[in-house]
Amino acid sequence: MPPLTPRALRARLRRVRLVLMDVDGVLTDGRIFHLVDTKGELVEFKGIGAQDAIALTWLAARGIQTGVISGRKSRGAGERLKLLGMTHIHQGRLDKKAVFAGICRRARIRPEETVYMGDDLPDLPVIRAAGVGAAPADARPEVRAAAAWVARREGGRGAVRELCEAVLKAQGLWPQVLDCFR
Repeated sequence: MPPLTPRALRARLRRVRLVLMDVDGVLTDGRIFHLVDTKGELVEFKGIGAQDAIALTWLAARGIQTGVISGRKSRGAGERLKLLGMTHIHQGRLDKKAVFAGICRRARIRPEETVYMGDDLPDLPVIRAAGVGAAPADARPEVRAAAAWVARREGGRGAVRELCEAVLKAQGLWPQVLDCFR
């Protein structure tokens, strides 16, 4: 995608009705921990930053839908994402572009009204299909090059928060968020 001017980027962010992202490397720092529970079952742990999490709830509270399209499946992550108000949770899916198209169709949202944030090569087709492709600062170079918006923060360490704030500010909704904390 050719670079957007700041004005063109703000115009696209103003139209956003749906913010989608990958999980590992975007909502988390990409590290996955495995432990064996008392039954001998392998249990997976990963962390979602609190600042990223609260920003997702701000979008949901203002009518902007959120969701994930992840190649990995994690029951714990799925439950946490529901608590954050995510309405589109698709895990264990490698056909991310097809999932993206299905979400847009079911939600009656045009691709140009979406943002997708990804960090690795499997995210490229959706980054290119979304109205605004986004990437964390530590995304693969090819992903950063394809993205119209690149966070200053890394995945799992504030990149999602930056993106949420950019959408809210472009839509004039940031003062509403601040008013909640006065």
